[in-house]
Amino acid sequence: MRWSRLASAHRSLMHRGLCTASSESVLIAAPPRMRVVDLHRPAALNALNHEMVATLLPLVQNWQQIDGDVKLVVFRGAGERAFCAGGDIRFLRKCAMSGTHEGRAPAIAFFKEEYTLNHAIGTSRTPIVSILNGIVMGGGVGLSVHGHVRVATDTTIFAMPETGIGFFPDVGGTYFLPRLRGSLGMYLGLTGARLRGRDLLTAGVATHFVPAERIDALEMLLLELAGKTAGKTNTLESNQDFVDLEVLRRAISTLDQLAPASAYTSASSPPIKLSEQMLAEIDETFSLGEVWEIVAAVQRLAGTAVGPEHWAVAAANELSRASPTSLIVTHEALKRGKACKSLAACLQMEFRIAQRFLKHPDFVSGVGAVLSKGAEPASWSAPPSKAELEEWFVTGEGGDLVLYGPGAARAGS
Repeated sequence: MRWSRLASAHRSLMHRGLCTASSESVLIAAPPRMRVVDLHRPAALNALNHEMVATLLPLVQNWQQIDGDVKLVVFRGAGERAFCAGGDIRFLRKCAMSGTHEGRAPAIAFFKEEYTLNHAIGTSRTPIVSILNGIVMGGGVGLSVHGHVRVATDTTIFAMPETGIGFFPDVGGTYFLPRLRGSLGMYLGLTGARLRGRDLLTAGVATHFVPAERIDALEMLLLELAGKTAGKTNTLESNQDFVDLEVLRRAISTLDQLAPASAYTSASSPPIKLSEQMLAEIDETFSLGEVWEIVAAVQRLAGTAVGPEHWAVAAANELSRASPTSLIVTHEALKRGKACKSLAACLQMEFRIAQRFLKHPDFVSGVGAVLSKGAEPASWSAPPSKAELEEWFVTGEGGDLVLYGPGAARAGS
């Protein structure tokens, strides 16, 4: 197992009382002028539960508003397998199965806090760096993609696979996916396709790529940059006293440039798959106006593909297995998200949609199929008509999401 310098610092700081277990599943290290957040549920691939969200939200808010000593925040996942593999779908399904407002209330509360956390990260003045080793899906994407710096490695596996479980790409997915190049976000959101390694950089999901063998060097660099802010005090009016973002970004980029050639040719390093031809084909198919047109176009392309490795073959299979309702709602949500003026507006829209899915049978069936590992195949209901689709975007039983700070707006605006 790789023991990084930050991990060593984490242990020594624990002994000196500078590292706290804010909860069993969230550990916070406090090197000088820096906070290191370890998502600490390695047995569950660091999947995000309500306890973790409730722990993280006030911390992220306080680090930019109250604690003037914090100049840089780093998010990591415990273990080698995942940064964060998603949310606690078992808990959400249990709430949905209750069939009552009271039973769904804890899930609604979870979404409210999770989306508020996503907004706090996306509007943070304090620079936030996420080191995306291993699996990054669902809730893990929401914790990282809205931050200032997202570092992919050889081991990174990214996906928003929600349409396959009768849900939709939330946690700000309706904001960041439509803002990727061309129709790539629509492709990722509808199919749940996985991106690996350097593909995240090509797609714009990651801001940097650093070979896994240089993560120790990255973490030492972050410690050094935070240390250079000694004697400075944060202000709410300016971010000039935080770690300088341009300096930070340039410094991290050098770690990629200095990496040995073996980092790109080893058997463990995933090949780059997002070619210009593939992106052009995605733009042509996933820019179509209706879901059924997209599905038909992908199926035609898959039928003429030379070999099963063509991206359209896998995409056609995933679209055929996904919830039709999820596909329809996701397609509409991503179109509306592209028109939204802020992350806050998208999260407020998502809060309405999420509440609707908690009452929809596809979510219970889709998650059940995953939890049973296919022993209980998902049973999908008929998709909504255009008139019925509007009902997915109205205020739900839990009310609207109220957000404060940059970009916040009245729900529905």
